[in-house]
Amino acid sequence: MNKKDIRLIAIDLDDTLLRDDNTVSDYTKQVMSQVRAKGIEILIATGRMYQTAAPVARTLGLGDSPMMLFSGGVVQRVASGQIIAETLVPLEAANKVLRTCKEHDWYVQAYVDDQLLIDKPTAESRMYEEGTGAKALVIGEELYNLGKAPNKLLLISLDASRMAGIKSNLQEIVGSRVELVRSKPTFLEIIAPGVSKGGCLRTLLKERGLAANQVVAFGNSDNDISMLEAAGYSLAVANAEEGAKEAADDVCRSNQDDGVAHWLEKHIL
Repeated sequence: MNKKDIRLIAIDLDDTLLRDDNTVSDYTKQVMSQVRAKGIEILIATGRMYQTAAPVARTLGLGDSPMMLFSGGVVQRVASGQIIAETLVPLEAANKVLRTCKEHDWYVQAYVDDQLLIDKPTAESRMYEEGTGAKALVIGEELYNLGKAPNKLLLISLDASRMAGIKSNLQEIVGSRVELVRSKPTFLEIIAPGVSKGGCLRTLLKERGLAANQVVAFGNSDNDISMLEAAGYSLAVANAEEGAKEAADDVCRSNQDDGVAHWLEKHIL
């Protein structure tokens, strides 16, 4: 990697840039400001929706820069909220997943028009709201028969050991009509077919006339792997899952230890 060539830094939020309490340290803010002052773009690349990603972007002073949301399903600007690109989960497939979750009593939530939709408050929904700052809208049984295609569904199991079986079960039911990818050991994202952070990053690079070797990416989980592989140089934080570490070129400090900022200060500034 030649740091003089770097023009874009793509960074996951949860368990990567953000500390466990959903905050960004003053040190990280300072480093990000210095990186941007060098003319290098900071691209937030997250599974989150606009409602919970934009406050982080504002904290970093990203102006009206684009963000990658819903693990590549949406590209949306920070300040204006303008949606540049959007790929929705097919409605029929989404409702099939939702009904299957209801049948098996699996907790699931939906994202439509930047609203977090839930059946009723549960331990899972409270954990998610506290962890991200989201505000859920309770819609009861309407959750299992959406009238509009969602950006994403998220299945949460507080018992991570059940997730592999749940994913396999859903894969048999909906097949290639959706993408199933974990963003945490207890989170299973259901997004549109063909959508990924890596695919979205490649599209953005093509539009900007940038090459892969001009990009550094940071991540921690399965939904980051495609992005880590698409970037010219990639880092997994020390707390990352093994799959992400294997896909990355190197490992930096953990999210709790401001790993992204420390690496950028040492290798980019």
